[in-house]
Amino acid sequence: MQQCRSQRKRHSHISITEREHATILAALRLWQEADEHNRGDLRDIAEAAGVPLSDEEIDVLCERINFTSRKA
Repeated sequence: MQQCRSQRKRHSHISITEREHATILAALRLWQEADEHNRGDLRDIAEAAGVPLSDEEIDVLCERINFTSRKA
């Protein structure tokens, strides 16, 4: 069965510095800690591609980011 384009995952590959890496992880953790009422304008960014990531999905993403950075 063929997936619809909207259901396919889009992968992006970028090079980032160690400072950028640390800031991305910090921003993801801050998003997890913020309650629904304190996310403000960031909600628009998080919802640009659909439903924002859950806390569990952010945990997995942070692990992937850390694993990838250790391989480089």
